[in-house]
Amino acid sequence: MLDATMISPKPPKPLRLNQKAVLIPAAQFAKWHELASATPGLTEIDREILDVIAERYRQIHAQGFAGRLRIKWIAAHVGAEPMSIRLSLAHLVELAVLGIKPGSGRRPHEYLLALPKRTVAATEAATVESEPAPPF
Repeated sequence: MLDATMISPKPPKPLRLNQKAVLIPAAQFAKWHELASATPGLTEIDREILDVIAERYRQIHAQGFAGRLRIKWIAAHVGAEPMSIRLSLAHLVELAVLGIKPGSGRRPHEYLLALPKRTVAATEAATVESEPAPPF
């Protein structure tokens, strides 16, 4: 007979994130949107999805809460088929501007802000160069 101690919980699904990407804090959603929208290789649907995700993070920042995005809702908002949205989301992960934390059961996926490591490094270097040197 199976004992309760013998049953192990199902392992969580792995985060879908490009190896060349780094996650961005949710509080920096405006800067993320500016840099992610300038990424070469984006299609029109990709840009519209980025706009929807940035708007959702703006709502979270302003109100403290916003529900998770569902593919059907994004498709209706963008005016595209759900399959096109799924393909665009995969393309955004490939371009390292988005991470996807899979949902479970009836919970939808969570879309996480990400940028390529080289973009983050270049942005940080530009910030350091623009700050005046302290007087000695």
